Amino acid sequence: MTFNHKLVDEFLEAIFPLPEEFGVICYEDENSEPVDFSFFQEAVWDVDPDATVCFGMSKIVIISPNLGNVVIKIPFNGYYMESDIDGNLEWNPFCWAAGSDHKDYCLTEFEKYNRLKTYGLDCFVAKVMFYKEMCGVRIFLQEQVTPENDSYCTRRPSRKSQDLADKWYDEGKFYIEPEWIANCLDKYGKSKVERFLYYCANIDPDILGDVHSGNFGYRGDETPCILDYSNYGDYL
Repeated sequence: MTFNHKLVDEFLEAIFPLPEEFGVICYEDENSEPVDFSFFQEAVWDVDPDATVCFGMSKIVIISPNLGNVVIKIPFNGYYMESDIDGNLEWNPFCWAAGSDHKDYCLTEFEKYNRLKTYGLDCFVAKVMFYKEMCGVRIFLQEQVTPENDSYCTRRPSRKSQDLADKWYDEGKFYIEPEWIANCLDKYGKSKVERFLYYCANIDPDILGDVHSGNFGYRGDETPCILDYSNYGDYL
């Protein structure tokens, strides 16, 4: 991965230290008012007007065409807010991330990526690297991938690959867009795709546990990969 080190550091310096309420997207604070996270966007705009901040269920992602071919991923602080049976709001800790730290979904993704590398299957997911730690928070960089729901990919799979992907989908071997699997077949070959699906079914099902159209897509060279594979589905 190639990236602009200086710009990465400028973004991080602009938003750190993180606020105490930097938990999962908390739609309500202790006074039942929406929590305003707009200052994150304003802070990165001050550094780079082309940058955007995207919020997931367990992390924020800073995206800019000036970063190079990476995005910055920062995990939330390990807490979320919900209402109890009486309607009172309370903070609760994450405990579902399937990695060595159950509060850190970014770390989980990093560990999953490295495990896939040992099996020679890392081509199916976006590369991720640990960048640094600031104020006790781990920060990661991931190769930039355009999600399926925002993709302008022009690659169309061969008829043979599409037919096989459709057959596998009907048999319940995966629950992801068959055309994406067909493009995997064309790019990586039938044997490797079968190994990946076996891995996901029998070794690490979390990888395909949350594969909606915003979590898989295509790299700049139109090769298919999954960009968010830490799986927040256990909570949802």
